[in-house]
Amino acid sequence: MPKLSICGEALIDFVPFAGTEGQTGYAPKPGGSPYNAAKAAARAGAEVSFLGAISSDFFGDQLKQHLEESGVYCDAVPRSRHPSTLAFVDLSSGDPRYAFFNNGTSTSNMAPTAAMMDPKPGDILDVGSISLIDLPAADNITDFAVAMSRRMMISIDPNARPGMIEDWPAWHKRMARLLEIASIIKLSVEDLQIIAPHQSAEQFANQHLAKSAGLVIITDGREGATGYTGAATHTAPTPKIVLADTVGAGDTLMGTMLAWILDQGLSDAEALRKLDEDGLTQMLRFATSAAAINCQSVGCNPPTRAEINAFLAGSN
Repeated sequence: MPKLSICGEALIDFVPFAGTEGQTGYAPKPGGSPYNAAKAAARAGAEVSFLGAISSDFFGDQLKQHLEESGVYCDAVPRSRHPSTLAFVDLSSGDPRYAFFNNGTSTSNMAPTAAMMDPKPGDILDVGSISLIDLPAADNITDFAVAMSRRMMISIDPNARPGMIEDWPAWHKRMARLLEIASIIKLSVEDLQIIAPHQSAEQFANQHLAKSAGLVIITDGREGATGYTGAATHTAPTPKIVLADTVGAGDTLMGTMLAWILDQGLSDAEALRKLDEDGLTQMLRFATSAAAINCQSVGCNPPTRAEINAFLAGSN
């Protein structure tokens, strides 16, 4: 079966909770967009390797252990002498906001190489999020993905964080390089406004489907997710749930979707481009259900494949 490799940040999210005396406390939780996607994909049944650097500090020990407990292979993970990235989460407005501390960390110094890989036909390399902002990691990962695109499918979830980006021209250039070689592109509507503010979701999708992409997904929070291929377009609504919070929802959708693609044997962009409305419906229903389950608990806690199947059976 084809495999998934995910390259990006592993960090500690400090999630707020109400203290016994009314003050706000912060509980440390393993996180990071690519990290969460790796957990989601592994729990959904994919064979997943994490390639992001993980610090040798005690936070890094927790991050690696948590990945392995979720079934993610960490054999190729370099342990870095640089500290772990930290992120504090604010949920007071309903949607999560983040304050990142990333200077001089294992994330910002990441340097993946082809020696970490032995790709086979149908394998996927997924990149994204804050690891594509700070140098030297951002350029290192971009160069790595471009080189590997000759040997495997590339997927990208920019998960843009405007508050962290200082060099906008360099960031846009980096995004353009990655979008040019990606077989799978997943953007939120907020990402789309930053990357292509003068394009509709359909215009953006059609532009990239005419190039390297076989599948484009645009997510819109409570409005659901829309998938575009060369054969069909389909929007899946967000399942009705009792919401705890939305931390990691997009990451869970991304990882679960990649697991579904691998399970279906869609081995290149052309196969994805031929995915019809029935296939898109199945994929988006599977992925949005996983995201909905995640949102029923605090923090990012992606469901297992059995939990997704039970949720789908209960919603029929």
